Amino acid sequence: MSNKADKLLKQAMREQQKRIRPGECQKYVRLVLDQGLLRIPWGQELLEKLNNTDLKYEIRCLPARNCIIWERNVGQQTLVAGVELEDAWNMEQQVLLVYTETDFQRALKDHNLSCIGAKLHDAFPAPNCQFTVVVPRLRQSKHSHEANALIELQLLQHLHVEQLAQPQCQELLSLLQRYTKAIAELPYKQQRQSILGSFKKYLANDNKQCVRVEQGNGYGRLWQQHLNRLPLVTLEVAESIISQYPCPKRMLQHFEEDPQAVQTLADIKIKRSNGPQPLQSERRIGNVLSNKLYTLYTTRDPNTLI
Repeated sequence: MSNKADKLLKQAMREQQKRIRPGECQKYVRLVLDQGLLRIPWGQELLEKLNNTDLKYEIRCLPARNCIIWERNVGQQTLVAGVELEDAWNMEQQVLLVYTETDFQRALKDHNLSCIGAKLHDAFPAPNCQFTVVVPRLRQSKHSHEANALIELQLLQHLHVEQLAQPQCQELLSLLQRYTKAIAELPYKQQRQSILGSFKKYLANDNKQCVRVEQGNGYGRLWQQHLNRLPLVTLEVAESIISQYPCPKRMLQHFEEDPQAVQTLADIKIKRSNGPQPLQSERRIGNVLSNKLYTLYTTRDPNTLI
């Protein structure tokens, strides 16, 4: 039973990773458009343009008029045990409120923009929900109170504002495509960030300066890469240290067991070139670097200066 449960768990984890993988993740995200958007002048045109893209969408009656939200497919749930399955969708923490030119001017005239933030929070009370207000791009000939109103939306009500040029329908479609891509890829990017934010970043192999460790291979190269990151440690110095200490554990053990370990490290010879014998010269690791390495690997005080 345990083996079966482990297999199901691994299968679920693989499926979850597939759902967040770039190139695949957008298949599991859809837009939900408020049905009020169908009544705006270019509402039907927007639907036609959406049908010509890869974006998935639904039309429903949302808590706030002319809003757009996103939902993510998180798998399947049982409706009646053993009978029927359907996809489960969770709402993402992103809401767009769309203003047409007419609605925007009316809201300015009636001073309704000052309370739009509170209305959005009441309609979508989920914590950490982010709201974007989409308005037509202001013309330079317009009065400054319109620009002030948009500034107040951002500073006082903490709403993000997107201004769309004409034709507003095409601009909105482009905006929805960008938002959908960003929302779909967010879990993957968060996962990568959590990896790169820890010590595992040395194993991530995300660029040419990282080291791949796989099936026990690559630890020596990783140890060399780590040493090369330290000041005063060139490639020749790192190779000389590794010849004496093939891994960090050997160095730490030497520091713990031998009182003369720091001097032993300082006396390691470094070849300065690989040329003919007359051109070769030798130098030591030296006391300065040796003491720095000892302090780095043995101190327990995070405020110690190295």
